[in-house]
Amino acid sequence: MPRAGALLPLSREHHTSLVVARAARKAADDKGSAVYSALVRIEEHWHAVLAAHFAQEEQLIHLAADTLDPESVARIFTEHAELRTLACGPCALEPALRLRRFADLLAAHVRYEERVLFPQLQAHPCIAAKAT
Repeated sequence: MPRAGALLPLSREHHTSLVVARAARKAADDKGSAVYSALVRIEEHWHAVLAAHFAQEEQLIHLAADTLDPESVARIFTEHAELRTLACGPCALEPALRLRRFADLLAAHVRYEERVLFPQLQAHPCIAAKAT
């Protein structure tokens, strides 16, 4: 489904996040110093893109909450919190496992938003017309 309004720039940023997830997965498989370099790049991606991206999505979710599937909303907020911790918070996971979890979760999260959440949001008249 083509994106419109406030969802268009968010959808475009999803591609960048999928590229980051793929690179993180590769670094997790390579192990060694690649893991630590990838963790630094993920934290940079968090500050450069994801923090604002998540804030915009959450704002749109609150705007359209009355028309959204509550399970989808709960999933998005839960995944945002975990991704935030994996990207730049204290984490008990070993670095390669942390990297792998971040990569897998980010890729699944983006796909879920594109396939499930964004169609629900786009059906909301205020969001389809809203430009960011």
